[in-house]
Amino acid sequence: MKLNVPSLSSPNSTSMSIALALTVALQVLIYRKTIQDVVRDGRKRLLVFKTMHRRFGNQRLKRLNSLGNDRKSQWMWKKGSGVSSAMASGGSEANAEDTSSTDGFMTSQKKIVLVMVGLPARGKSFVVHKTMRYIEWLGFPTRMFNVGNLRRKLGKAGENANFFSPNNADATRLREEMAMNALDELLEWVETEGHVAVFDATNTTKLRRQHILKKVSLHRNIRVVFVESVCDNEELLEANYHRKLLNADYKDKEPEVALVDFMQRVQEYEKVYETIEDTEDDGNACYVKVYNAGEKIQARHCQGFLQSQIVSLLQNIHLGPRRIWLVRVGPSVTSCKGILGLDTDLAPKGHRVAYAIMRFVENLELERPMEIWTSPMKRSRETASYLPTRNLKRYVTTTLLNELGGGDFEGLTYEEIERFYPKHYAARLQDKLRYRYPGVGGESYVDVISRLRSLILEFERKKRDVLVICSESILRCLMGYFSGCEAAQVPHLQIYEDTVIELKPHRDGCDIKLIPLEFEEGAV
Repeated sequence: MKLNVPSLSSPNSTSMSIALALTVALQVLIYRKTIQDVVRDGRKRLLVFKTMHRRFGNQRLKRLNSLGNDRKSQWMWKKGSGVSSAMASGGSEANAEDTSSTDGFMTSQKKIVLVMVGLPARGKSFVVHKTMRYIEWLGFPTRMFNVGNLRRKLGKAGENANFFSPNNADATRLREEMAMNALDELLEWVETEGHVAVFDATNTTKLRRQHILKKVSLHRNIRVVFVESVCDNEELLEANYHRKLLNADYKDKEPEVALVDFMQRVQEYEKVYETIEDTEDDGNACYVKVYNAGEKIQARHCQGFLQSQIVSLLQNIHLGPRRIWLVRVGPSVTSCKGILGLDTDLAPKGHRVAYAIMRFVENLELERPMEIWTSPMKRSRETASYLPTRNLKRYVTTTLLNELGGGDFEGLTYEEIERFYPKHYAARLQDKLRYRYPGVGGESYVDVISRLRSLILEFERKKRDVLVICSESILRCLMGYFSGCEAAQVPHLQIYEDTVIELKPHRDGCDIKLIPLEFEEGAV
C-alpha cells in the first residue's frame, strides 16, 4: 500500500499542513479495509509466534523428556500418599493436623467421625447429605453408618413407639448394642480405608455420647465432632414428620396411623433428650449445632481444615428453592483448532452459541431478578455481553471461574503434546484428576476444585437464580459437586455442548435437567 502525498513548497505554511492532514486522512479512509487486514494478519502472526515460542523456545520443557528415571522433576506429575511428615519432624499436633499433599489435595492428619445428635425429624438427614457431598467432592473418602438402617436390616423394621421407650429395658439394651456394633464397623472402616465417617443416629443422651467418645478414644488418630440438628420451626417440623412416613418403618401402614405412632416415638425420645453441653468430653467437646436447617449455627472447638470447611458449609445451607444454570462458554478462535488455553475472542460459532444463550435467558420465567457469573476471559465476557440486562440483579466476573490453567503447554494441541512430550501425555491419561500441567499457571483438576471451594459456598448461600457461564473444566467441577460425585469421577463427567444444565437443589440432593440450546438460522 502506497500513500500519494503531494510535495510541499512551503513546509511552514499552515494551509499546506491542513491539506497534508486531509490528504493522509483521505488515503487512510480509502485503504481502511487494507489496513484492517494488515492489523488482523499481524495479530495472527503474533499469536503464531507466541505459540511457537511456547512449543520450542522453552528450554525447561525440552529437558522434561530427557530426565533420567533416577531424577525427580518438580514439573512432572507425582502421586503421593498425601500426608506430610510434620509430626515426625517435631511439629506440634495442631500444625501437623492439616497439610498440603504432593498431589494437590488438602489432607488432614487426624481422621474425623461426625456423630449426629438430635430428635427424629429434626433435619439430621439434610445436614448429613449436604456435608457428605461436600467432603467427598473435596477428595476425602467418606461414608455414612446409619443405625436405623442396621436395625431394619436385622429384622426390627416396623417396630411401634414402645420399642423406643426408655422404660423398655430389653429394647433399650438391644438398641444400644446395635448402635455400638455400627460404631465398631465405622471405626474399622476409618482405620483401614476411610477418612471421614458419619455416625447417623439420634445419640440424644449424654451417656450414649460418653460411650461413643470412650470407644473412639482407643483410636488416637480419630477425632469426634458432634453435629446436633435442632428444629423448632413448626412448618419445617410438620413437613419432616410427613416425610418420615415414607421410610421402611411405616411401609403399608395408613398415613394417619403411622403419623400417630411416629409422634409417640418422638415423645419417647424427648423424655431422655439432652442437648450437647460444653462440659462433655471433660470440657473439650467439639460440636456444631445447626438450627432450623441452617437458619443459625453454633460451633465450638472446630479447628483444623476439615472442621472449618464443615462449619463454613453449614453456615450457608438453606432449604429455599432456587435454580442454577450451568452453560459452557462458546468456542473461541483457538479452541476451535484444538489449541489448549490462550485467551482469545469468540469464533463465529461462539457468537451463535452466545446468541442462543441470550434467547434462553429471555424466555426464562423469573420470580425475582437473577445473577450472572462468568470469568474475565475474553470469550466469557463476549458471551455474557449478549445477555439482556432486564431482570438482572447482579453481574459478577471472577477469576475463580477461569478455565484450568495449561501452564507452559498453552498454545499446543493435545496431538502436539503427545508427539513432543509423551511422558506428560501418558501421565495425564493415567490420572487426569491429579495431573498438573507444568510451568507457571499450570493446574490440575485438584487445583480447580480447591479454588472453587469458596464459590460452592457462595452458590449454596444464594437464594436467587444464578446463570454460570464457564469453561468445560469448571463445568465438570461444579457438576461434580451438585450431582454428588466423588473427586475421582469429576474429570470424566460427560459435558454436553450447546446445552444448559439446570440444577434445582433440595433437601434430598439436586434435580438435574438438560436443556438444549435453540439456534436460529442467520441469527448472528
